[in-house]
Amino acid sequence: MNTTQKEVREDIITLFNIKDLEEEKQEETINRIGNIIFQNVLMRVLPILSEEDLDKYEKLLEENTSPENLMDFLGERVPTFLEIIKEESISFREQAGELFKKS
Repeated sequence: MNTTQKEVREDIITLFNIKDLEEEKQEETINRIGNIIFQNVLMRVLPILSEEDLDKYEKLLEENTSPENLMDFLGERVPTFLEIIKEESISFREQAGELFKKS
């Protein structure tokens, strides 16, 4: 796991206050939240990529590249990638909080 992935994990654990969950539940929660956040990040990041990088990204998808490798790829090409992840994590937390308040 590289630095970017570690930072994202730590952000999710901190933002969603799941550090006290048992390890298995914590992993499951991180994966679920991470997938949702990653989709939102993609919506913002893909339009930033050059045509060449979009082609490379599509090729990585066709090769069933791991999510970790996709994050590495995007992190290398989008200078604000970590910032975008943090913004989307905070946005997701706020939206989830609003949903819980309504129920």
